[in-house]
Amino acid sequence: QLAVLDIKDCFFQIPLHPEDAPRFAFSVPTINREAPMKRYHWKVLPQGLKSSPFICQQYVASLLSSVRAKRKDAIILHYMDDLLVCAPNDSILQHTLDLVV
Repeated sequence: QLAVLDIKDCFFQIPLHPEDAPRFAFSVPTINREAPMKRYHWKVLPQGLKSSPFICQQYVASLLSSVRAKRKDAIILHYMDDLLVCAPNDSILQHTLDLVV
């Protein structure tokens, strides 16, 4: 039995530590530069950052490690935000999906 899952907006589901906010800051100029630029920072993992895919892959792997340890009779494969769950029967598949979700 197979099930395919996709984590919606995966990068935006991964929180950043508040102390790391300055590392993910960006500035936006005001119109005609009438006022100082406004500075913003990400609270979640931004898309487009060179290391974001690696961080996403590691984060999802760490979340799935406990499920993999509990359900050795199921196979869970993942790439970024896509998951493939394989199990020998429907009941094992459903139980594994309950743990994943």
